[in-house]
Amino acid sequence: MHIAILTFQFAHNYGALLQTFALKQYLQSLGHDVDVAPYYPQWAQKEYANSPFAKGISLKKRIRLTVLYPKRKRIVARFEDFKKNCLKLSEYFTTESELKVYLNRYDVVVFGSDQIWNNNITDATSAYFGNDISPDRVAYAASLGTNVLTEVQKQNAKKYLPRFKAISVRESLSKDLLEQVVKETIHTVVDPVFLLSQEDWESECTPVKLRGKFMFLYFLRDDQLLLEYAYKYAKAHDLPIYEVHPTLARFHTGCIPLIDVGPREFLWLIKNSECVCTNSFHATSFSFIFRKKLLHIPNEVSPERTESLLSYLGIDVSNNGVNLPLYDLSKCNYSIFDAAVNESKQYLLQIGER
Repeated sequence: MHIAILTFQFAHNYGALLQTFALKQYLQSLGHDVDVAPYYPQWAQKEYANSPFAKGISLKKRIRLTVLYPKRKRIVARFEDFKKNCLKLSEYFTTESELKVYLNRYDVVVFGSDQIWNNNITDATSAYFGNDISPDRVAYAASLGTNVLTEVQKQNAKKYLPRFKAISVRESLSKDLLEQVVKETIHTVVDPVFLLSQEDWESECTPVKLRGKFMFLYFLRDDQLLLEYAYKYAKAHDLPIYEVHPTLARFHTGCIPLIDVGPREFLWLIKNSECVCTNSFHATSFSFIFRKKLLHIPNEVSPERTESLLSYLGIDVSNNGVNLPLYDLSKCNYSIFDAAVNESKQYLLQIGER
């Protein structure tokens, strides 16, 4: 089966690239011929610009990128190397008309994972719903990224989801929201990173030259309360805090910034840390995979993503109160989650049978 994956593979974002890699690897392990669609729309080029010379960006962003560029060259190179060597991406197209021509070469297009159905990111485009393409469409772990359906999401769901051979989403809330507007069967599956084993991911790690034990901090959104918890835990356990940010845009006092960390180094930092402090969905996911101690408060913009994930282990993060939000994931019962992983794999096994 010749399969194309349409997802957010363009961002210099650890989760976006690692989930793309995982889905590609797993589908290939099933014997399929798999490519990642090299689609890089104009809105994404503005949002995720790395060069101060990029077209269409604001003056404020151009100045910020100019200031950061000397430091960012190394991290940009790490991300680009991963895209070239692991995702086989080097050249891109930007228009929906080019995307349709590209996708029509395939037997099946798999849409997802990530927040491909969040129009607050993609605007009103229907490209991520497979507008006017001929191959079979399958959604895998697509995420709405919203707690309430927008009008654009409702319209796209009603118009395009009935044309899908199979539909799955990552969060149970997304399933509930979509079932309110379409009569199609909506499955819930795990994020693609869970399709690969701990050993698979260990083989992808690239060591970072650090000595001794450490805490790893990774914030996609600032959270002063979570930061205070990190300071408290690190002090109590005599740990330095190493921090990573994919754009180097913001670091915190008392944390040691690491500025040469690509996706493989990111994996190594999670695997080898004493504790991970994060509000990122994918950093939480890899804390699952490597069975780490986790300091976590859900991202306030889309808390359902990690709430849904941690609920598999019987962890309720909505009622932390004043307690330290620390979870030892090595001591949890994974039986329910492992069953969900197996069901997700079964969903993908059936692609060729639909």
